[in-house]
Amino acid sequence: MISDEVWVRLDPRAGMVRRIAYGRWLLAGLAVLVAGATWTSGAIVPRLSHSTGGGGATTTYQDEARRRHIEAEIVLEVVNEGWLPTTVTAVGVRSAGLTLRSVTLDGSESFPRSIPPGTRMTLSLVLAVTDCRTALSEDVRLVVEAEQWWGRTTAEAQERWHIHSVESGCRVTAF
Repeated sequence: MISDEVWVRLDPRAGMVRRIAYGRWLLAGLAVLVAGATWTSGAIVPRLSHSTGGGGATTTYQDEARRRHIEAEIVLEVVNEGWLPTTVTAVGVRSAGLTLRSVTLDGSESFPRSIPPGTRMTLSLVLAVTDCRTALSEDVRLVVEAEQWWGRTTAEAQERWHIHSVESGCRVTAF
């Protein structure tokens, strides 16, 4: 049999519970905090939100073939909620019942447009209604293309921001 003195000489920590490596846990916690701060800052994916601004109009007209057309102008405000500026290069709409005709920025400015942190960019979208039922029943996706330090990315917001303007035009004209 081997005595305890021999075991202590071979390995003084033999038989003891191992200490937890607190340094590793500290580094892992710091890595999580850095990743969260990077995500929140908008450095990886732009942190954009939108809200309906004031105004908007609906126009109904007939073409030469006596077909009725509905166009809705909707004013949206895009807000940069990140900690870094974001450069918006394009705006689009994904919808089966609506087609984007034009986009106007803050009056007449064009893309690309840099949005500093915490500020707004006002968009005026002109949408043609191709199908009233579909346009009123779907959540329309506002797609914003932004340039980041590593390349281009898109941010989407899927909501029912178009309903009030489209509904007034569709109520007048039944498809």
